Amino acid sequence: MAKKRDKSIAIKVVELILAAFIAKGLGFVREMVLANYCGTSYVSDVFVAVQNIPAIIFTVFGTAVTTGFIPLYTEIKVKKNKELADRFANNVFNIFCLLSVFLTVLGVLFSKQLVKLFAGGFQGETFILCNQFAKIIMPTCIAIILVYIYNAYLQIEGYFNQNSLMNVPYNLIQIAFIVIGFYVGNAYILAVGLLLASFGQFVYLRVLIKKKTDFRHRRVLDLRDTNIRQMLILVGPVFISTGVNQLNSIVDRSMASGLVEGSVSALNYSSEVANMITQVVILSLTTILYPKMTELFARNNKAEKNSFTLTYINVVSLLVLPLAALIFVFSKEIVQILFGRGAFNENTVLFVSRALKIYALGIVGASFRDVLNKVFYSMKDTKTPMINGTIAVAVNIGLNILLVKKFEYLGLALATSVSATVCTILLLIQMCKKMDGFKYGKAIRTFMKAFLAMTCMCAGIEGIMPFFDSLNDLCRCFGGGIIGVVIYVCALLVFREQTIRQAINKVEKKFKRD
Repeated sequence: MAKKRDKSIAIKVVELILAAFIAKGLGFVREMVLANYCGTSYVSDVFVAVQNIPAIIFTVFGTAVTTGFIPLYTEIKVKKNKELADRFANNVFNIFCLLSVFLTVLGVLFSKQLVKLFAGGFQGETFILCNQFAKIIMPTCIAIILVYIYNAYLQIEGYFNQNSLMNVPYNLIQIAFIVIGFYVGNAYILAVGLLLASFGQFVYLRVLIKKKTDFRHRRVLDLRDTNIRQMLILVGPVFISTGVNQLNSIVDRSMASGLVEGSVSALNYSSEVANMITQVVILSLTTILYPKMTELFARNNKAEKNSFTLTYINVVSLLVLPLAALIFVFSKEIVQILFGRGAFNENTVLFVSRALKIYALGIVGASFRDVLNKVFYSMKDTKTPMINGTIAVAVNIGLNILLVKKFEYLGLALATSVSATVCTILLLIQMCKKMDGFKYGKAIRTFMKAFLAMTCMCAGIEGIMPFFDSLNDLCRCFGGGIIGVVIYVCALLVFREQTIRQAINKVEKKFKRD
């Protein structure tokens, strides 16, 4: 039975990664279309800045709500019955639906103040356009919050792929409206597309819930429900922790809006590529493995939880280091392949690829930060991530102020990378203190072996790339990447990395049985 379970988990992880790649691929197509028609103009700056207003604010609400909703719903279902659990779900849905409507009205009324907060450097025509965009898209707040609740319910029911696939209608609708807006010559169509795209996600999840589950919406509204109070108490630190992390994005975009035209777009395009690692690989791993980790910590078997956490961290080390290095080495080729057409000329490619190199330096830190946060949530410790997240934001803001004058938008990217790394180091120190018997020495050795193998990979790529000069960017990137991965795996085998050897032994045993 154990082997069957492991296999099912592996299959789910692979399926989720594939679904995430599909959704992320469409996300890149959306960015490519935007780059092709708008380049790094003030219109693209406005579009990027304004979509972050509801996304950043209500991602905080959504993340906090789902973090508290999932364990409480499960507890009610197990200890009482599913009918009462669904009543609680309906109560949460209705309360936050009303709250989102109220916040939407406030957002429309105070749109100028929000634009000044998120894009304080915009002036004149750019500020006016951003303010009008903000008023149009503010109702997306309703969709964003309800999408988080529906998504959490589907995860409880064992459906994970919708976490990525819901972005398919979101991206397709935006792509269509960007193209229409260009040919019609009306920038406001982009904002309408963003509004409809957000509700497209909501409709997709609503249909999925109706088809895949027996959940039915009921008119329940009980503000005195003790479960609601419990949820609010539980999500308090998560709300603050998520909020301070989102503050990084607010500060970066706001300061970038006061720099040379195109800075906001450059940071957006480059961060989209860099975030692919955390949003595809790491998110897929945590979505599947987090429930298992929570179960092990609930059992409080020290050997099991320490072993699982160690394996989890080692896998992240072995995956993230080479991927981050490949993005760093091939930053120019990646930007050229994804965005280098239309209004996105050669100078723009260089402009964005420089930022991507800097963001690549922070991919490892950002990946481990997300993983370690889940470890602490499994311990029912939401305060430690909150405190360390707050310190990281302070570091980010301080570095922004120090670096932006000399390095401009690159200084903002560097501050983000450094602050993510600082947060990870602090979390790792705290985790080693809290987890008695955790073999952190093994985790460090695996990380160092992966780092040395990554160094060999980069040196090998540097040596063979002159032979690829006559090829186009896609062939250079693909061919160099394949050779780099082969060098990386061979180096790990030479260094006798146990995780890789165990994986190879399992594959060999499977083939022998077959």
